[in-house]
Amino acid sequence: MMPDILEGPVAGWLQCYTSNCVSQGQVDQIILYLKNEGLVLDHEGTVRWRDLADQLTSLCQPKRAYQQSTGEGDGSETQDTANNSTAMNELAIFERLGTVINAIVKVPLSNLLPSCRYEAEPHTTAYDETSESQHHLAGALRLIVSPSPNAPRCSTAATSDIAVSFAFKSENESDDAINDNRWKTLCSAAHALHSDCRRKHTYSITIENNRMSLWYFSRSHLAKSQEFDLLDVRAVVHALSALIFSNVEDLGYDANIRRISEWDEDAKEDHIRYIYRLDHRFLKTLKCRSEYDNLCIVGRATRVWEVIEVTSFDDIAPLPHAQRMILRDVWLGHDSETEREIQEMIFERCDELGRNFPPANDARLYGVDDATRTLLRERLRDGSYKQLFLTIEADHRGARSKPPAEGFTPVHAICGESVYCSQAAIGHASCMERASTSVAPSAADASATVKPQASVPREYKPRQRNCVVYREVCSALHELDDLYDVVQALLDALLALQILFLVSWIHRDVSSGNILSFEGRGKLSDLEYAKEFNLSIGGRSSDRRTGTPIFMAWEVHSRTTIFKERIYVVDMAAYEAEETPEPSLLVDSTLHNFQHDLESIWWILTWLVFTHIPGQDCAEAIVEMFHSRSSRFGIARNDLLTDHKRCQERLESLRQDLPPVIRAGLLTMRVALHNGYLERGTSIGDMSSYSPIYGQFRNILETIAAAVPRSSIRLVPPRR
Repeated sequence: MMPDILEGPVAGWLQCYTSNCVSQGQVDQIILYLKNEGLVLDHEGTVRWRDLADQLTSLCQPKRAYQQSTGEGDGSETQDTANNSTAMNELAIFERLGTVINAIVKVPLSNLLPSCRYEAEPHTTAYDETSESQHHLAGALRLIVSPSPNAPRCSTAATSDIAVSFAFKSENESDDAINDNRWKTLCSAAHALHSDCRRKHTYSITIENNRMSLWYFSRSHLAKSQEFDLLDVRAVVHALSALIFSNVEDLGYDANIRRISEWDEDAKEDHIRYIYRLDHRFLKTLKCRSEYDNLCIVGRATRVWEVIEVTSFDDIAPLPHAQRMILRDVWLGHDSETEREIQEMIFERCDELGRNFPPANDARLYGVDDATRTLLRERLRDGSYKQLFLTIEADHRGARSKPPAEGFTPVHAICGESVYCSQAAIGHASCMERASTSVAPSAADASATVKPQASVPREYKPRQRNCVVYREVCSALHELDDLYDVVQALLDALLALQILFLVSWIHRDVSSGNILSFEGRGKLSDLEYAKEFNLSIGGRSSDRRTGTPIFMAWEVHSRTTIFKERIYVVDMAAYEAEETPEPSLLVDSTLHNFQHDLESIWWILTWLVFTHIPGQDCAEAIVEMFHSRSSRFGIARNDLLTDHKRCQERLESLRQDLPPVIRAGLLTMRVALHNGYLERGTSIGDMSSYSPIYGQFRNILETIAAAVPRSSIRLVPPRR
């Protein structure tokens, strides 16, 4: 895994990550203005800050005084005094910098207008309206014109108005304090991006004693400039001016999304809403149905909104006869197909198969009974298979993140330890993308998604905002309160997966959030990671691991196979040359295949039965099997899938008054999956080895549905 933070020259950072609109001549003009204001002066042929150098030097004094006074005693009072003195000096330096910044704002430059100004105390506690939380900032560049002009003003600065955050620490403090300061910078950026969906990217400036660095945070990558001297007037003026005179769009605010405050008559309070402009249509958000982990920076940052169509940014009354819809806002790779494009490819294959349905002896229909074969043929022939998927009303490609700056490379230990896209970094490290199989526990596991993880070095490709509008307003499986409705939705999702199998496509991200219920029927959603099943790549797999950890097939999760036999080829010529050849794997059986999608169905039903049926004493089993941070997570899941006795024991912890068919059904599904892996072996291209399992699962789910009539088993989501 590669670290997320890239570092490179200051000039390259300014050129790539800002609008780079301030010329060297304009830098001269700004410095002349600062001279006239008495903020800089000429000193032995160079330009220097007035008083700032002395203030920086004074930061060293408290620690020296403390060291001289302690001797053999504890010196606790002197240490407190030193800490207070350091904090006061830091504040004084920031006040001086703020004066410089707000002087730059006043410089009249041709064709350039300032977009932000410096904010100091008492406004450096930023307020996040979405989470109603606050976080402290050492200082900030705040937009002069708020993106929410009608939002109620408060004593603290709304996070959405903060274009650039500052963090400052003296190098005389411990390394832990410096590293903590950098983590705070990451978390401040995470809060900024999470609090306002307009944000495409955000910025921070860190100052450690007399060293300044510039930071860029986006959905594709993070980039930090190399440090430069705070006493270098020209460098500092150029860096600050590049941000101050960037327009609002360049500072990371998406012009196709407007943020408003609207009075809710029922709740008797204001609500923050967004207006999305998708080509010539405008959609107003009503409520958020699902959103990503608020401490993630890099990644898809998926938000799902319930929306209604309005006339324009300024006329936000619903259009006549407008119906509520769903808008999915997600950041995809800039060269990735959108969900609509993928759905159209799948539907084209389905329509072709409907015109030329395969004969009964086709490998894809091996073991399929006559009734199911007739159902599949009719669904494909009349196009009603489309009812198993969401109806896409609109699809829009929007803003794009910047590509990595030329010459920037990944850096390690930038915050005191290696920063990776994984569970290795804890605590503050949650600000980084979670790209491994470790995500938040309990109910949060149901909505957190593992980002694709390649077996090759990471490429920092730009991401692009994609907005998809769905006609149906559905409920996710984990939102349902009746087991009967869950099983019915799973049956329809199973049929959708079998249709994908018939056209040789795999979903690769089957989860409780991607199987939806609409008017009592199920729909399979989120086709972003769906792909055609293809064995032609050969050798070691470059297939990318995707999915939600607690629903992910064990082979995909662990990158190991349940069937252990391997087929190797050896280069005999290497032996003749007296070399020691490396055996190469002829077939990688961990490629995501059709049964992996089916295994996710089993994990979903198992998770819901264990976690959403109240009155059960199975807390230990839940922690081991469905908390992906549990130390036994991998072992427990492997045992449940491959050890029949262990699975029986776990199922015994369920409520004893549940219909026995629930335990028997889950156990029988386990047997079907385990046998499928063992019997298939490495022949993952054998289509006939998959087809019988769809029928086995269908029979089990239909039997469970008959035993749990509507309202007989209520479901209650666990507390977060």
